[in-house]
Amino acid sequence: MSKPRILILSEDRLDQKSLYELIRHHGYEADIANSAEEAISSLEDKVFNVILADLAAAKNAESIRSIKSKSLSTEIVLLSSYENVHEEISGLVSDCLIRPIEDRKIINSIEKALQKLPQQKSKPSFIKKFLHPQNDNFYDLVGKDPSMKEIYSIIERISSTKATILLRGESGTGKRVIARAIHKADKKRRDKPFMEISCGALPREIIESELFGHTKGAFTGAINDRKGRFELAHGGTVLLDDIDSFSLDLQVKLLRVLQHKEFELVGDHKTIKVDVRFIVSTNQDLEKLVAEKKFREDLYYRLNVISILVPPLRKRKDDLPLLVDHLINLYSKENHKKIEGVSKETMDILMKYDWPGNVRELENIVERAVILDTDNIIDSNDLPGILVRNTVQAGIAESENAESLKDALREPEKVYILQVMKEVKWNKKKAAKKLGVNRTTLYNKLKKYNILSSLQ
Repeated sequence: MSKPRILILSEDRLDQKSLYELIRHHGYEADIANSAEEAISSLEDKVFNVILADLAAAKNAESIRSIKSKSLSTEIVLLSSYENVHEEISGLVSDCLIRPIEDRKIINSIEKALQKLPQQKSKPSFIKKFLHPQNDNFYDLVGKDPSMKEIYSIIERISSTKATILLRGESGTGKRVIARAIHKADKKRRDKPFMEISCGALPREIIESELFGHTKGAFTGAINDRKGRFELAHGGTVLLDDIDSFSLDLQVKLLRVLQHKEFELVGDHKTIKVDVRFIVSTNQDLEKLVAEKKFREDLYYRLNVISILVPPLRKRKDDLPLLVDHLINLYSKENHKKIEGVSKETMDILMKYDWPGNVRELENIVERAVILDTDNIIDSNDLPGILVRNTVQAGIAESENAESLKDALREPEKVYILQVMKEVKWNKKKAAKKLGVNRTTLYNKLKKYNILSSLQ
């Protein structure tokens, strides 16, 4: 079994040396990072069980949160010169030690942190609650990506208006959820009907009747008067999903409704006025359809007043942990289960996947995993086999390409470092200066290339 690996985050070289020797003396592997940025970079290349972080080097809670989010299964032990550590920081770490600190206390704290890991080796739970203390749920929209924050901002600005909204984006990106968020954000309409109409799913023969309603005898089978969806949604919101599927003649009638909020029932000449906010959505290129004469230009301009582009999931992968957490909670309640989270391996698989089906695909996969799970931690066995295989194969290909590059660069660097060391007669301080790196970086490279042993 490999030794536990500890990452030392400190700006002080004497502190680095002291902690490094202490950790190595107690049988652990150790690496050094001079800053939070360097620690995050180290976490991309190696797996660390514990990070021993000096608060002065970590700087603030946001940096610690970034480090934690980079490796969720890694415990952080904080070293501070101040007794009153901010609550937000203390909530992110496994332990907080106040200087001066005895070596024994440091080792005890590392051992306590490591004791939390055995149950996580095969199924490490995905830690999530404390990573983003701000509310990431905006009218049931989940995400903190800048593109999502921009959508939140637009919704807030248009919530009290009557403006027609055009939602654009790939299938499965969550356009319907955004439409509902717009409805809920509108104080005037939120308690009124929200009418969702899948235009592409309605047969052409009945869509006009469904939208506008009809009178008795208007056509064969119309045995009673019937209100249409537009009239039923009076005071509320109508979502016209897949607006691109409307026929050209129906587009003309829709344009009138959008402009004047009025229409006639099928089979009647009486004009009905409604107060409705219209939201339309599409996954098609409307400009192209206009150019091809498949979509009316005047309707396009009427719709394209407030346009919201919904990003695909592959463009907002930082939101994946939040979405997974949200969906686990949702489907756990629906299925009367208590799922604690996902393993680190599972989250790595989800993060590497490209999500062609976007959030809708993620919903299906999480729901499936929650239903099939037997031990309250979702692992790779709970995921569809094809997703795991595709991700692993992509990872192997990427790893092979990356390794070939590393192999190509590693030997020349080693040779050059050896050459400089000989020129300065193995003086590490002079060598670091000539190489243009700090002594810690040089020390790590000497260790990496097994040069260190020859100097001792």
